[in-house]
Amino acid sequence: MTDQGPLQQWPVRCPHCAEQLVVDYKDSRLRGLHCPTGHSFDAARQGYVNLLAGKAVKFTPDSAQMIMSRERVQDAGIFSTVTAALSDSAAAADPTLIVDCGAGTGHYLHQLLDAHPTSRGIAVDLSPAGLKRAAKHPRSLALAWDLWQPLPLADSSTDLLINVFAPRNPAEYRRVLTPKGRAVVVIPRPGHLHELRGSGLLGQRADKREQLIAQMAPHFGEPITIHIAASSPQVSPELAADLIFMGPAGHHRDSAELLRLVEQHPVSTISVDVELLTWQNQP
Repeated sequence: MTDQGPLQQWPVRCPHCAEQLVVDYKDSRLRGLHCPTGHSFDAARQGYVNLLAGKAVKFTPDSAQMIMSRERVQDAGIFSTVTAALSDSAAAADPTLIVDCGAGTGHYLHQLLDAHPTSRGIAVDLSPAGLKRAAKHPRSLALAWDLWQPLPLADSSTDLLINVFAPRNPAEYRRVLTPKGRAVVVIPRPGHLHELRGSGLLGQRADKREQLIAQMAPHFGEPITIHIAASSPQVSPELAADLIFMGPAGHHRDSAELLRLVEQHPVSTISVDVELLTWQNQP
């Protein structure tokens, strides 16, 4: 990053006073954010900024171990069909700014930024372990924030917002999206990773799709596109255990225990079966 120019101008708002935050760089390194009224937020050594200083959160962020499991799964290309489908959605949106709510490692955001060299991206997540990875892209800004709270972003600032298996805040999506901006939400279908349910994968609600559509409808109406992304990648026992541990089960189970369970219920191929639903903002 440079210490001059448009990268200093991000549509990020102070969580205390709602003034625009200015991004501070020194010697091409992010130093923090500050607002005109005197609130400041230092960047961590790994490059992300915690906007939650002094704020209580109800939820436990993903641990470093969970994030490492997710990184191994993503690096192995297990969800490459999801990446490809998101890329198609991004191409239709032609985004200047992409926001990833629940970005984790920033894997999907980074892929989209690489495909769109004039785009910038903001990664929002609760996990410091994930954000230090999300911050590595030269055109990204990584922010620690609670997705259940109003997003620290300016009104009508975002061209494309993505949400992959993360908590959703539709009212805030509508506020921060530009007119005609798009929100793409990725959810699992009933058959997603079903081979791992005997090995500790937590179950999911059968009405997840209906719940999502009902949640988004008051703010966006009906989705403009619905796309299914499915594949059957091969996995090792270690990757199968990572697939379980990287999700909610990782907050309750031990990774070594999950590997033992996987070895007792061996699988060589798993089902990736997800749905991408896209909504478009209306002026």
